[in-house]
Amino acid sequence: MRTSNKEEKPVGDEKSARKSVGKSTAEERLLDIAGLRVDLADGRTVLHDVSYAVRPGESLGLVGESGSGKSMSLKAVLRMLPARARAEGGVTFDGRSVTAMNPRELRAFRAGEVAMIPQDPRAAANPVRTVGDFLTEVLVRARGVARRKAADQAIRHLADVGVADGEQRLRQHPHQLSGGLLQRVMIAAALAAGPRLLLADEPTTALDVTTQQEVMAILHEQRRRHHLAMVLVTHDLDLAAAVTDSIAVMYAGTIVELGPSKGLHRTARHPYTAGLLRSRPAIGTRARPVSLPGRPLSAFEAGPGCVFADRCAFAEKRCRTDRPRLEAQGTHLVACHRAAELAAAGSLLERTS
Repeated sequence: MRTSNKEEKPVGDEKSARKSVGKSTAEERLLDIAGLRVDLADGRTVLHDVSYAVRPGESLGLVGESGSGKSMSLKAVLRMLPARARAEGGVTFDGRSVTAMNPRELRAFRAGEVAMIPQDPRAAANPVRTVGDFLTEVLVRARGVARRKAADQAIRHLADVGVADGEQRLRQHPHQLSGGLLQRVMIAAALAAGPRLLLADEPTTALDVTTQQEVMAILHEQRRRHHLAMVLVTHDLDLAAAVTDSIAVMYAGTIVELGPSKGLHRTARHPYTAGLLRSRPAIGTRARPVSLPGRPLSAFEAGPGCVFADRCAFAEKRCRTDRPRLEAQGTHLVACHRAAELAAAGSLLERTS
């Protein structure tokens, strides 16, 4: 993990922390975002110095409340930011700068290297075109498949994601499919392009709970089968922990904690991460969910100090004047002035209960 403060010495074993959260040499990274800042045309800042990396076949979850900048970071990867927005920092894919790509290179990148799975499949689908038109266009343009063979391949891709009667489905329009079926079509289209990286922007938000589980199981299986890297945006910490290798917790346009997904509920090091975990219902425990105090801040509302200071029970004077940098704390990277002190005092989750 890179930070913009190169003079501060991280606390703890930085080498071990970087290895445990999937950070390695630049040559091994597929997606590398370093010091990303995004300002909108009206001057509002929506991302502050965001850095994370994903290796081939690795999955990263971006979690946090609405407005934290999760989806905006995905748009920066695709260079699909709002009009006249200004981005600073680096976005590289397999060693190539995405920000430096010319229009031809950018089209090739979007068509064959990376694929987006949308939050709302109905908003992403063209209502006047059939499913067959949608899927065969992906195959013809991204893979160069002859049109006469594209339909057969589209049917196979639909079968791979659990959609039966593929020949009939190709003739249907989006409004004739349920939300779960349509999201499976979106996954099939993403996989048909043969990408190396999937960007999944809350892909189950518009679905009921049972269908959410089915869709995520299919997505997880197909990603493993094809050895695809993935960045998953979600509000659900339990979901992220189940299907990703590492988790980056975002708040007000900043990553406040990054660490292995496994055991996050026991090893959370940032007060915000602990607060998110305590606010969710948990089966098999008598502990009642406790909501975080206050309201979420947008990135442009954040002051010069820690972005979470106004809602943090452990904030002190320096937290409001000096913004902390991500530093190694055990197997995690944490942006908190008091992370080492709180860890030494015992479980943060227990202390905030």
